[in-house]
Amino acid sequence: MAEPTALVLGVGAGLGASLVRRFRAGGLRVAAAARNSERLATLFAGDTLVSCHGVDATDGAAVAALVEKVERESGPIEVAIANSAAWKIAAVTDLTAEEFTAVWQAGCLPAFHMTKAVAKSMIARGRGTLLFTGSAAQMRAGAGYGAMAVAKSGLRAFSQAAARDLGPKGIHVAHIAIDGPIDSARTRAANSDHNRLVAPDGIAEAYYQLHVQPRAAWSNEIDVRTFAEWL
Repeated sequence: MAEPTALVLGVGAGLGASLVRRFRAGGLRVAAAARNSERLATLFAGDTLVSCHGVDATDGAAVAALVEKVERESGPIEVAIANSAAWKIAAVTDLTAEEFTAVWQAGCLPAFHMTKAVAKSMIARGRGTLLFTGSAAQMRAGAGYGAMAVAKSGLRAFSQAAARDLGPKGIHVAHIAIDGPIDSARTRAANSDHNRLVAPDGIAEAYYQLHVQPRAAWSNEIDVRTFAEWL
């Protein structure tokens, strides 16, 4: 039987997994997508209401095919999340054009493909939520973050345009700027002050609360950071 479904593009063991678990706890089926579907199957083994899909989120045709499959096999996509990203920290003089392009393609283009693929059915139903994972680099680009800053500032601009295009049609579009490293084994090893690591489950809760906001009081952009940012 078709049931309301959440689609999460760019799922790994960190924030992506937290997003899957939170929306699953909220009563939705969840379609989790990443390049490596076998890794996803290990993450969510035993949960029959989480389906795992291998997809290149930078490929528009592949994303469109995934959306069609999910809506056919699982149910209407009520919320779609673009959580894809790629990292390349390097001075602008050291970046190659290929590296610069790859970071933009991973960090910005999937949101466009996802929006194009899900918007038609959301418009027909008169409701839906689109959420995009951003970064503090969109507002202030530090040394070494030239590629990431361009990708995420572009994502922010796309989110603003999509919100104005789709909001009047009942679709809530929001951009979430994560200000700080996300807590993980890798970031804990690299940071002695763990208070400065942003909790992935807490970030996922912010996404879920955006999804359930009443349309008379939508947020279209929020920042998420740890309390220690202000210390």
